[in-house]
Amino acid sequence: MSSTTPPLIQHLDDLDTYAPPGHSGTRNHRLTDRGFCPGFELVHGEVAPGGEAERHHHDGEHQAMFVLAGECTVTLGDHAPRRCGPGTIVRIPPGLDHQVHNHGDVPLRVLIVYSPPLPRR
Repeated sequence: MSSTTPPLIQHLDDLDTYAPPGHSGTRNHRLTDRGFCPGFELVHGEVAPGGEAERHHHDGEHQAMFVLAGECTVTLGDHAPRRCGPGTIVRIPPGLDHQVHNHGDVPLRVLIVYSPPLPRR
């Protein structure tokens, strides 16, 4: 393994964080990227109370979100918003507008898979 390749075992606290464009109160950790596997990207996301991912879509990427902790409202396309809590799976095909809002009083924690990986922004 080269010195630029991340170790195969790491702790979440050792990873860099980032906030995607159009997201407020969000802190993401990229768990895997196309350097590990060109077919998918795995992200741990945390959204502070009151934070949100504004309405947006991904042109070519499928997105699956699994709620680990907290409560949120998810709006997909023209459908009514749905409350989602721990154990909820949200599947978002390419091109579908979506919005996520943490309306709870604790951080929302989610695992997100993108396939293929999102381009770096």
